Amino acid sequence: TSIYIDRKTVKDEESFSLLIPEKKSDMVIQYLKIHRGFANATPSFDHGEDYGISKIIKAPWELHIRLYNDSYFPGYSKMMAHIEIARKYLQHLNFEYVQPVIYEPYRYYKSVFGEFILAYKSRYMVENINENYWFRLLNPELLIPWSPAALVKTSFNIVSEKIKDYFDKGKP
Repeated sequence: TSIYIDRKTVKDEESFSLLIPEKKSDMVIQYLKIHRGFANATPSFDHGEDYGISKIIKAPWELHIRLYNDSYFPGYSKMMAHIEIARKYLQHLNFEYVQPVIYEPYRYYKSVFGEFILAYKSRYMVENINENYWFRLLNPELLIPWSPAALVKTSFNIVSEKIKDYFDKGKP
């Protein structure tokens, strides 16, 4: 059976996942961290993944990988990945800049697990890909760096000024 998958479906990160034997998933993650420069993806929204790692691939873009030890296929872990604006920028929170990917994570781990196993909708094995979609990632015009400490400091300064103004108004 052959199916056509449109661009909207390809943009949905839940559409495709890479499968890795469960017994190799820890090894793949450790390899990516030690030898390929990945680190824990923090801060990050929790999607129930067992591992969340990321790596800057070309500023300002990072590859974010989530690995789930549970899968529809017994004995396999499920890996989902996307490229997004690096988490050090405020635009990281704008999902317009998120593109799911399958080949990029495979390129990083294929030396420790060389088989390309792809699932569609987490339940169907993909046997053949006839055509690929290509996407051009466009940088935002302005990147706004942020950090939790800077946000806390700014919020504190604003509240302090409001309190000061409140008490200053009561003075003659």
